[in-house]
Amino acid sequence: MASEKSLVQNFIFNFIKTLNSIIFPVITFAYSARVLGVDGVGRVNFTKSVITYFTMIAMLGMNYYGTREAAKLRDDPEKLSRFCVEMLIINGCTTMLAYTLLAAAMAFVPLLREYDTLLLICGAAIALQGMGMEWLYQAMEEYRYIAVRSILFQIGALAAMFIFVRDETDVVPYAMITVAASSGSYILNFINARKYIRLHPHTRYEIAKHLKPLLWLFAMTVSIELYTVLDTTMLGFIKGDTAVGLYTAAIKVERMVNTLITSIGVVLIPRLSFFIGQGESEKVRTLVDKAYNYVFMLSIPAAVGLFMLSDEIIRLFSGPEFASAGLTMRIMMPIVVLIPFSVVTNQQTFVPMGKENLIMCSTLVGAVTNFTLNSLLIPQFAENGAAIATVVAELAVAVVCFKNVRKYFDMRGTFKFVWQYLFATITVPLICLTLNVLGTSFALTVLEMALSVSSYIAVLWLLKNPYFHVVTDSVVKKLRKSP
Repeated sequence: MASEKSLVQNFIFNFIKTLNSIIFPVITFAYSARVLGVDGVGRVNFTKSVITYFTMIAMLGMNYYGTREAAKLRDDPEKLSRFCVEMLIINGCTTMLAYTLLAAAMAFVPLLREYDTLLLICGAAIALQGMGMEWLYQAMEEYRYIAVRSILFQIGALAAMFIFVRDETDVVPYAMITVAASSGSYILNFINARKYIRLHPHTRYEIAKHLKPLLWLFAMTVSIELYTVLDTTMLGFIKGDTAVGLYTAAIKVERMVNTLITSIGVVLIPRLSFFIGQGESEKVRTLVDKAYNYVFMLSIPAAVGLFMLSDEIIRLFSGPEFASAGLTMRIMMPIVVLIPFSVVTNQQTFVPMGKENLIMCSTLVGAVTNFTLNSLLIPQFAENGAAIATVVAELAVAVVCFKNVRKYFDMRGTFKFVWQYLFATITVPLICLTLNVLGTSFALTVLEMALSVSSYIAVLWLLKNPYFHVVTDSVVKKLRKSP
């Protein structure tokens, strides 16, 4: 049964999948940044930010709702099949609406007509994401399949990148490859779904009962996207492709780190939904406490490390043309801690609990804060203004999240070991400052990272941090079982 699968194994496979989804963009962005330049990268990322809004309309909150509800039905194939067909029917209607609105936007917004080819290419993701039913595989806790599938598609896309993206005119092939890498595997998802469900007509559909929770989650998604994507869109409209390119270089690293950190909690959604449905309140509390501690354990040293090495990372990751993005990256350093905390609270705790109203509360605060500050700061400070707006918005979201989650959980125990993560992190700036005296190079940057990680792990081991030892003990047991 899916509910009996090892949570640690799920963490590992989802971590592998997420790590691969980070390594691929690191390599492709480093390559494309040097080949396409600031403007080329900015052009594609502005287009993708616009498409995000229409994808959001097509999905209508299904990623969260589908995972939560399918997890409750996973032991009843007939009910699960009916639910999936109902979701596909709803998604078919919302996808047609999304494409209609995209066509209208391209017709009536003059700036978007300059991006028509890229919008059509990136727009393919709108339909692919819906038919992929990623939420079904998460509900079934099929993280091994998700990891293997993603790795294979991204390896193929990486090979295509080196073959077809050769100079600054290859913006269109670059866009096609990025869409194939992120969304192409959804075709395989659709074909493979027959292992779990039967996609055949049913005598009676209950579409209406899904609409209210979907609309709640859609409103939540809108407010989240407004403060996570709006900065790129507003930069494109106000300052153009160059500012978007520099901002993309600065935020891409930190967003990838955030994705890696928060990946540990994605596997909790179906498990929490299952325990909530069974009334296992103590197990819910234990899982939530673990999620917070693991994100603190990873995000605190990551934030400090990115701050110390921002200039080196930008030069190595994007090339000298993006050097001015180093300051933007340092400004954004706090989001490495703030975003994982908010994600664990909202998406990974309140979604399984059905508390969409609380999610709306915090994300609307973030959206309003982000839009207001972007409007004030971008005209004068461009990408740095967008960075400041993003940090303040994420701080506002985290504060509201903290106030809300205290109503349901005693957070005193959650923060019990934060001092250990802070103490162990002291070694990171000490190592970086010491080695910076020797100069800057790729080898030296790698050495700084390796020594920082090693020292941080050593201190946590000496402090006997219980959450750290749970991870290491699990790894050791897996290695001992290996032939």
